[in-house]
Amino acid sequence: MLALSLPPATGIDATALLARERTLISVSTSPDAIPDHLLGDKHRRLLTYWKAKRDRYDAPRRADIDPCDLGPVLPNILLWDMVGDDYRCRLAGTEVCHNTLSKLPGKMLSDLPCPLIAEAQAEFDAARDEGLATLAERSLHWLGRPLVFYRHLLLPLVNDRGERHMLVSVMTFHSLQVN
Repeated sequence: MLALSLPPATGIDATALLARERTLISVSTSPDAIPDHLLGDKHRRLLTYWKAKRDRYDAPRRADIDPCDLGPVLPNILLWDMVGDDYRCRLAGTEVCHNTLSKLPGKMLSDLPCPLIAEAQAEFDAARDEGLATLAERSLHWLGRPLVFYRHLLLPLVNDRGERHMLVSVMTFHSLQVN
């Protein structure tokens, strides 16, 4: 057996890397232009379903979304109501509540203690105002979980008049493994 001894890595301060909130990805674009290689299986499933449900509007109606069609994605689903210039979480799946260590339904986006909430607000506004899809990935350091990251795909929904009035999203979580 060959044993190889490597010198310790230098130049990377993991403490500094994990010491603050980070945005790794933030893309707001046409739903048809979201980079597929950045999507996980649950994000891809919601986006494909969302695109298939679009009818005469730029987004599906909330009434067109059947939760039974999204079975494996449901623990990661969120619904957001538009309330003035803010967003209230109407529904959050069990996986989301478990990983954010809280019950999100009823909470306003602006009330979340994330230091990068202004970035998230801009992404929500892009979905509301321009009908864009947003894909973001950030750390959950603000919850005392510096090695946990979330990836969030956010899409608009319309009412019967074709006006954007709600947002649907899927949020998944992963951990950074440090040896």
